[in-house]
Amino acid sequence: MIVHFDGPGQRYGIQVASASFRGSRSSNEDAMGILSQGSQGLCCTLADGAGGHGHGELAAQLTVQAVLEGFRDNPLFAPASLASLISQAEHKVCGQQTASVSRMHMSATVVVLCLDVQQGRALWAHWGDSRLYLFRKGRVHVCTQDHSIVQQLLHAGLYEEADPRRLPNRNVLAGAIGAEGQVPPTVRADALVLEPGDVFLLCSDGLWEDLHETQMESLLARSRHPDEWIQRMVEHVASLGNPHQDNLSALTAWVQARETNE
Repeated sequence: MIVHFDGPGQRYGIQVASASFRGSRSSNEDAMGILSQGSQGLCCTLADGAGGHGHGELAAQLTVQAVLEGFRDNPLFAPASLASLISQAEHKVCGQQTASVSRMHMSATVVVLCLDVQQGRALWAHWGDSRLYLFRKGRVHVCTQDHSIVQQLLHAGLYEEADPRRLPNRNVLAGAIGAEGQVPPTVRADALVLEPGDVFLLCSDGLWEDLHETQMESLLARSRHPDEWIQRMVEHVASLGNPHQDNLSALTAWVQARETNE
């Protein structure tokens, strides 16, 4: 299903679609959400939970809930506002960690995209290894860098021309909501000016770990609508038949020129 955001005062129309796949896991510990505040903006968020005993699912749900509630209460388009949304999610998850011993280690990655629909701008933030991609003219234009041990080793130059998807300990995070990592969240400092045809993708590692960026681009080129693209990507990963397939979730926002600018 496609959700359309094309109200008065918007510079561009926005189409949003999403999909999630449990994979080989007994439950789905990913969560996603969108919230439109009309001319004040649009917020999209995705979280991937961990922690055992089903509490990863709770951590992801609390994270998404906190982000959307924070945006509802204060829909300001600024880097400090995105940092505040993540801080509120951290506070909410950490508050629930003390509710029982089994919840002590629950955590979640998070990625947040905020769109200024009046001026046609975008800001985003993330923590962990859930990613945001921006495709422009059909090619990857932006990809967030994971807060993971592998990414730190890559920055240090310990691996050369290595595929991070295949390196050992790829899933060990250096920071996330409710985790004890020492790497803080990353918040984009300057707003990106949108162009018609821009495509954003928010996804958990269950998607990008088994889907290379060139494959994302190829499937995007074959898709006329956002829900078609999302389904093609999910079906591709599912078709690989990985017996250890993680949950995967993806949310996409397509930027389109409006027929009239009011």
